[in-house]
Amino acid sequence: MTNNLSLFDSMGRRQTMQEKYKQQMKAYRKKKMKTDNTPYLPPDGAEEVFVMNSLNPEEKLKAKVLKTKEKQHRLIITSLACPVCGEGMTWDNKWEAFVCSKHGKKAIYEIVDTD
Repeated sequence: MTNNLSLFDSMGRRQTMQEKYKQQMKAYRKKKMKTDNTPYLPPDGAEEVFVMNSLNPEEKLKAKVLKTKEKQHRLIITSLACPVCGEGMTWDNKWEAFVCSKHGKKAIYEIVDTD
């Protein structure tokens, strides 16, 4: 006798087909709503990208790409040089930006388009 755990809910009661369908659709919608904020390298493969300081959004600064890695046949930027101090910045998923804490207060830089 095999015990199929997917037919039982957390209280040990048997799930109906409708409940199982609702649970699957909820998981599907959650996965579909998830946004991809991965910092991909631009298609031209440039050594420098434009970043914007989140505290001063008017000016665009050039930042040098220090380190990349490949994921699903696309290059992802893992580290950028800070446009102010030149130290390496790392990607922060919470801020969806590169963060540099080497000078004074924390600086948050978002990647922007060149145009």
